[in-house]
Amino acid sequence: MDNTATPSKRAGWKNALLYALVACVSVAVLLAVAGAGAFLWATSVADDLGAPAQVPAALRVAMPSMTAGASVGVAADPPRLEIELQDGQFEVVAGPPGSDVQVDGEYASNYYELVEEHGGADGTSGSVTAIRLRPTSGILVRMIALVRGSDNRSSEPNRLTVSIPTARPIALMLNVSAGESRIDLGGLSLTDLDAELTMGDHRLDFGRPLAGELRQLRISGRMGNIELHHLGNARARELRASSRMGNFTVDLSGAWRDDAVSDLVLNHSMGDLRLRIPSSVRISPDSENAAMFGESGRIDRTRETADDSAPVLRLSLSTTMGETRIRRYDTDEPVDGLAAVVPAPVR
Repeated sequence: MDNTATPSKRAGWKNALLYALVACVSVAVLLAVAGAGAFLWATSVADDLGAPAQVPAALRVAMPSMTAGASVGVAADPPRLEIELQDGQFEVVAGPPGSDVQVDGEYASNYYELVEEHGGADGTSGSVTAIRLRPTSGILVRMIALVRGSDNRSSEPNRLTVSIPTARPIALMLNVSAGESRIDLGGLSLTDLDAELTMGDHRLDFGRPLAGELRQLRISGRMGNIELHHLGNARARELRASSRMGNFTVDLSGAWRDDAVSDLVLNHSMGDLRLRIPSSVRISPDSENAAMFGESGRIDRTRETADDSAPVLRLSLSTTMGETRIRRYDTDEPVDGLAAVVPAPVR
């Protein structure tokens, strides 16, 4: 009885495998047809739009006053400025006091739109001003257009510089992706900073101390090369920075607060974390340096200042699938070819 059932079972398994193979082939064919159709459609749309055509950008955006919309007896929140940039080379710098937020440069108007938006912050008395460079076509269409124009300037469709006025309290939100950015917020009067830097080569710097202390500084990056410089000049009570899939460089020079311990939380995965610590600051003994699936560098205190009044940093470092490389250096010592900045004391 078992011998007669065996051929039948084998035939059933063969039929099931055949059906599964046919189904897999059918799905693969459908996906290939759908992909070819999407490519042909995107090519047709790119043909209609033409090569990325840069037009001059000269946007002036007035920020509302800090007290606008505040009720009597209620402390007003600072206005919030949201900047969203994508696909190109970008600079964000400090502008002259009393000026508007300014956007200059050029962008591909047939594939992107440069807009300003105004509204109220949810649940607060503050206001929201947004500057957004956002695409008006799909990513496949833009990729085809950029590949076709790779032999000229259209391979970098957007080149913009955003200047933010100093001497005005502002809560800033930055979102920069798919490109290269050079951001220097030194000298601004920031109350909060939330920055997201993705898919590209990004450098966030505080070339000068901020006009006041940040309540909180949050920075996240992924899929690219992220560099943070002169974080001491941010004057932040609490700093949280994370990055994944790429190199992450953090420089802790600058004019740190010396009236309390500053907390720094740095998380990085799938890449190397390079941490540069000047000898002019002290590292709290309860600092942590943990790693998973990699090696962590020891926090060297041999070159640390013996001055009891020097700023104290409490570090919490975490790396996954990567290595943490920590370097202590003197403030007058060049760091990787760049002259270190000796911070001016800020009280």
